[in-house]
Amino acid sequence: MKKKVLSMLLVVAMGVSMLAAGCSSKKEETGGEKKDETSGDKKEIAVLIGDMTATYASWLAQSFEKLADNYPDYKVTIIDNKNDVGTQISNLENAVSKGYDMVVIQSIDTEALMDPINATIEQGIPVCTVNGTNKGSEDASCVDCDPVQQGSIPAAVALEDIPENGKVVVLLGPSGNVHSIGRREGFEKTLFEARPDIEILDEQIANWYKDEGMALMEDWLQKYNQIDAIISMNDAMALGALEAAKAVGREGEMTSYGVDGLADACLSIKDGELTATCVQNAYAQAEASLDICDRVLKGEIDKETKLVDGELIDSSNVDEWIKVHTENGQIK
Repeated sequence: MKKKVLSMLLVVAMGVSMLAAGCSSKKEETGGEKKDETSGDKKEIAVLIGDMTATYASWLAQSFEKLADNYPDYKVTIIDNKNDVGTQISNLENAVSKGYDMVVIQSIDTEALMDPINATIEQGIPVCTVNGTNKGSEDASCVDCDPVQQGSIPAAVALEDIPENGKVVVLLGPSGNVHSIGRREGFEKTLFEARPDIEILDEQIANWYKDEGMALMEDWLQKYNQIDAIISMNDAMALGALEAAKAVGREGEMTSYGVDGLADACLSIKDGELTATCVQNAYAQAEASLDICDRVLKGEIDKETKLVDGELIDSSNVDEWIKVHTENGQIK
């Protein structure tokens, strides 16, 4: 009798264990993650996020995690690559060796990842790039925004706001980054070509980071008595520059423009600091990526490219986006 009871308890324990293993999403830290062997008949998708300490990448990862619940037939594993190209290449290779069914990748360096992505596809694992181009890996699916449009949207506001003969500073993303290059092109076409009276005092790379934008602005504030606007290829660098201006009481002299529509940027607009930004909707990009994965893995399509439209955020509609970021957990 004792043996029978013991056996029944063991069966129940195994069942509970299997249920616990069947969760639809899982977040991993870095390289070397094992494919979940307990996922049963579920197909598995690896999502390789570039750097989850970056605000936008964090929003993107959280969106994938939340949306995974809408796809019960898949197990979505989110992997942070900590802004290390070597780690991301290794994780891409691991996705093949561990037998993942599909990979979504936010490439840290498009050129460096091009060959590894192509090799993954050649070995029968479909890939979808997100928040970046699939240039050079055209057999991969792609979900992105049009960076030229993203730059043009806040540039149109700056066109009206910056005074005649205004003087501006420009903050760029990493060298060679397609989003930074495209956004800068958008500002050039919409703002600088239309307003030849505007003088660019200086233009420097701040690598998307708030602290680097702050450091550059500290130098500019000492060097230039007049700065009428901060033109930034993302929100974080613009917010860093604004903090530097606030520290010396000069924030009221200038307007400021970014791209991404992040939670901190929305709160800054609400407080009357950042002037305008263009939202790069991480939730919409994650949603489109998982939809493509679903249809590829069902055999309905081989690949697809989707561009998610940008949208202006300024004081007229910022409350709507604060609500969005509150609902997605970016604003507590």
